[in-house]
Amino acid sequence: MPSPLASPAAALADQGIRWVAITWVNHAGAPLVKVVPLAAVDAAAAVGVGFSPVSDAFRADGVIDPAHRLARPDGDLRLRADTHALALLEPGAGWAWAPGERFERGGAPYAGDQRFLCRHQQERLQQMGVELRAGFELEWLVAVPDPDGQPVPAIPGGPYGADRLVEGLDYATALLEAFEAAGLPWLQFHPEYGAGQFELSLAPGSPLEAADRLVLARLLIQRVTRRFGGSFGWRCSFSPKPSLERVGNGGHLHLSVQRQGVPLLQGGDGPGGLTGAGGGVLAALLEELPALLALACPLESSYRRLGPSSWSAPFQAWGVENREAALRLIPTADDGAAAHLELKVSDLTANPYLLLGAVQVVLLDGLQQQRPLPPPLSGDPALLPAGQVSRLPTTLAEASVAFASSALLRIGLGESLHGSLLDSQAAEVRRAAELSDADLIAADGWWPLVGGLV
Repeated sequence: MPSPLASPAAALADQGIRWVAITWVNHAGAPLVKVVPLAAVDAAAAVGVGFSPVSDAFRADGVIDPAHRLARPDGDLRLRADTHALALLEPGAGWAWAPGERFERGGAPYAGDQRFLCRHQQERLQQMGVELRAGFELEWLVAVPDPDGQPVPAIPGGPYGADRLVEGLDYATALLEAFEAAGLPWLQFHPEYGAGQFELSLAPGSPLEAADRLVLARLLIQRVTRRFGGSFGWRCSFSPKPSLERVGNGGHLHLSVQRQGVPLLQGGDGPGGLTGAGGGVLAALLEELPALLALACPLESSYRRLGPSSWSAPFQAWGVENREAALRLIPTADDGAAAHLELKVSDLTANPYLLLGAVQVVLLDGLQQQRPLPPPLSGDPALLPAGQVSRLPTTLAEASVAFASSALLRIGLGESLHGSLLDSQAAEVRRAAELSDADLIAADGWWPLVGGLV
């Protein structure tokens, strides 16, 4: 972890900041927090604040799963604020934010920490002369609760419609002002296809920057939506499936990769301009996609979004500009945009540090162990003869089996982290097994509000 800034507290004081929220994201995808006063920020960066390892045994509803290996009262960790990534959360009220990373009390990195995994794998790639750039798309629903407490779209307007933007222009203004105040770089913002749905594309950065930006963006969207809605009770939902009848929310991950400064996804003679090394990266990701799905879609409700012919791409396939392929290559063209790869099956319940850490493990192996890349898919795979294209796991239980069977991810994540993730996946499978589809969607409909509205 980089050395903390000499005195972040002094810089924050000049901006009127009084408190700093330090977050990390647990196995269930929920951001957890400790708040320190400005006077304690330097100590929080150098030494950290206490946090029990049991937090990774929390289920999606906040219940500690008793069968989880971390469901015990023993031990303690130190959550250190990374002051290099400090940002303003709500400056008018005196709040700032920093991502946290957990360490053993003796000072060693905690092997089970998700952000450490992401940072460690990033350093491994850099040592090999490989630069990965990543950025997330966020989709969310702006909603009010119906009489049963379930989300109902709050802003009218059509798919991608300027009418929805105009109807929600004050909301959009408040959001974009919050992003700018936080120094959060973004590429575009627009109404999405679903009723009351919006999308934000974050600017690419290093894997660690991309994950941090996603966490911060979710916090800002949640706060602005709640504050802006006021007496109307507006809230945002990042749930992969806020209701059975409506469009779900994705959290697509975009990737580009260079080695020794040379782009690997363009300039070659492969499909879409892929180089041989770029094809190896894509082939490795394609092979490990069923296992990665357990991290990209960690809730059982995630799999209710992944339906055929719905642009959610639930097939183990890649394609050039094919939005029904789980891995979509966007090639470079005359417009000068660099080629990049989109992982379409991820959603915003994923822990971004875990997902990007695992993606980096697979990417490096793809560069070291070349695999053959099958031809790209054209058209909708759901319309092809049965068995011609493999369907990705349709439940978390199936994805967890693939995750458990991946020797690459077990070694890359380490036995303790890999094993505790299997425990968390089993806990989610058991939770969902007790619920009907309707009750499951209702339970997760207000994500990121753990436990829903009360």
